[in-house]
Amino acid sequence: MNEINKLGDGAIRALSDTETRLIAIPPELEMPPLRSAARQAVDVDFSLAIHNRTGKYFIGEELLSFADLPLGKTYYWWQAAERPLEGFYGRVMGRLQHWQILGKTVGGPLGWLPRRMPKRPLLHLDPFTVPTTVLRPIDAVLIHDLGPLTHPSLFPQDVCAIYRHIYDEIARVGPHLVFVSHTSRKEFEALYPGSNPHSSRIIHPPIRPGIGVGEATAVEGVEPPFLLTVGSVGSRKNQARSIAAYARSGLAERGVRYVICGGREPGYEEVEEIAKRTPGVHLLSYVSDAELRWLYTQASGFVLMSLLEGFGMPVGEAVRHRLIPLVSRGGVLREVAGEGALEADPDDIMEIAARMAALVDMQADERRERLAKLEVTIERFDIAHFHKGWKGLFLDMLSAR
Repeated sequence: MNEINKLGDGAIRALSDTETRLIAIPPELEMPPLRSAARQAVDVDFSLAIHNRTGKYFIGEELLSFADLPLGKTYYWWQAAERPLEGFYGRVMGRLQHWQILGKTVGGPLGWLPRRMPKRPLLHLDPFTVPTTVLRPIDAVLIHDLGPLTHPSLFPQDVCAIYRHIYDEIARVGPHLVFVSHTSRKEFEALYPGSNPHSSRIIHPPIRPGIGVGEATAVEGVEPPFLLTVGSVGSRKNQARSIAAYARSGLAERGVRYVICGGREPGYEEVEEIAKRTPGVHLLSYVSDAELRWLYTQASGFVLMSLLEGFGMPVGEAVRHRLIPLVSRGGVLREVAGEGALEADPDDIMEIAARMAALVDMQADERRERLAKLEVTIERFDIAHFHKGWKGLFLDMLSAR
């Protein structure tokens, strides 16, 4: 949701480069061929790429890299282009789009601008772009989380109002819906029990394959052993309580450090202040992929006590690196990690502290058992299943016309 607060910022550095590639799909996951993209295709609204280079961006990059999908044009607000709009022009287009969305939802400049009428079925890779086009049942919307509706205390009131209007429209129109997790679909169905979408499915994002491949570079000033948290830093990710729990755990006195890295979100300043006065805590900003690989391979365990997640990509990456994660009880992080993870109440500092110590002190037999369970869970998030899910959606979108 931070695209609303950051539309005026400079381009955010991507966490990694995603290469366009042809994917070899196992025969058992093959589906019937779609009709020629020259005759029928699905356009994609990837406007989020103008101002968001988080997990949402990488889902779009992966999707657009498939050469065998019937992809039409890729839109960035009103403009179709082969690559995301960048630089000053991209910032201007992002700001204008933001003003139109404000005008169509809660009132503001450019509300008078008419919605674009798509010529073909359109896939929105973020609900935020829905107010810029005429939404129809033949279109599709990818839903990551419903945070402004389910956790309004974590967002400004105007953000909650904007998303309430957007989700009300989605529920009323009933396009194809794609959710990144069972958790997000359950939340939508609970909020809109009378909604009748054209179709509804879950397509898990693939765990980034590139993050585990390549050289590893040590992070200056950080020495093992340490626990690791990766993800945007702020109120939503709850690092302030995690740091407080680390201070209570006694791990610092035993020489075990706590490393946190990620971009800034609302609430970062509080986390930064607590980190400065807590011995053993390393709060890092941007790290390269090589440094991130080193952190994953050297950590004694992974911690993510988030209050709200769309999917929780860092947890999947941690499991890929054979790290046992400590995650928030219930919700999407438990869905991603599975039975091999440790859990704690994200509001209970003492329980988090106890689980942090348990991560460090875990015996070899328990660690092997948990890793075996985690490996089974993570198989759901491979690129082949991701490809099959999207191919099935496009088949439905085009056959229903």
